[in-house]
Amino acid sequence: MKDIDLYSLQMADIALFLNVARYGSFTKAGEKMFVSQSWVSKRIAQMEKELELILFIRNRREVILTPAGRILEQRFQSVLDGVLDAVQAAHAAQTGTTGALRIGFLEWGDISFLRNIRQYAREHPQYAVETYRRTFAKLQEDVAVGRVDLIFTTSYDCDRFSPEEFCLRNVRRVPVVVYMSRDDPFAAMEEIDMAQLRGQPMLMVDQESSTGYGAFVTDLFNRSGIKPRVGQYAHDGGEHIGSLLIGKGMLIATQSFLDNTYTEEIARVPIRGEYAYITAVWRKRNRNPLLEQFLSLLPEVK
Repeated sequence: MKDIDLYSLQMADIALFLNVARYGSFTKAGEKMFVSQSWVSKRIAQMEKELELILFIRNRREVILTPAGRILEQRFQSVLDGVLDAVQAAHAAQTGTTGALRIGFLEWGDISFLRNIRQYAREHPQYAVETYRRTFAKLQEDVAVGRVDLIFTTSYDCDRFSPEEFCLRNVRRVPVVVYMSRDDPFAAMEEIDMAQLRGQPMLMVDQESSTGYGAFVTDLFNRSGIKPRVGQYAHDGGEHIGSLLIGKGMLIATQSFLDNTYTEEIARVPIRGEYAYITAVWRKRNRNPLLEQFLSLLPEVK
């Protein structure tokens, strides 16, 4: 049997290969893994070189597994499931409990769900509950590859979660507001219409970090018949706090973004009639029994 160096093969590569095999497309696999089509194509080619195997037949419409690729698909799926089970068992061994629940939540976002986590921890002290603060992109990646069991994010950042693979539950409705310096002339208003934001410099989250945010804000402007004037991009809303403090622009986000911080320096003006949701997301194939227990505590808002 040929000796093959497997040190460069990572778990993310296995997940990537399985997604390409499942969807028959580098583009769709990239969307599920939150990476570009070109990166998927390059990484699969590198895997084929390292393994000295032809895994896919490429044509203009799709990519098709070769006989060798079909064998790896079957074996790799078992490997991935086994690793996830092993990690969960290892967490249990480390904490001295019979299970662990891993939850990710948005770095700059709503934390009202923490009361549900506290309730679950009180009712099930034998289980370990681990929480992780993440950016939009990191949350998507973590739940996609199984690093966490469930994430809490905003509804407008759920555009890449396919209903075939993920479950989504809206757990809280929150107003959409415009954040701005207290010195801004609009800061004293009780509500604002999108049309009043014509020509105002907007602070945006870049497409790479959150495709859903940009589409959401653009839609708000389009429905008012105007185009946003982008003043600055950043990887997340938190990077815009300095710009808000010095009056460099306005930021559209949910009311829970800054919650009760910077209330004296930064105003929050609700956009009339606009709401978003805090959304729980988990993989349909998640086999952690603790997840079902936790989900029973979460409300669902229609």
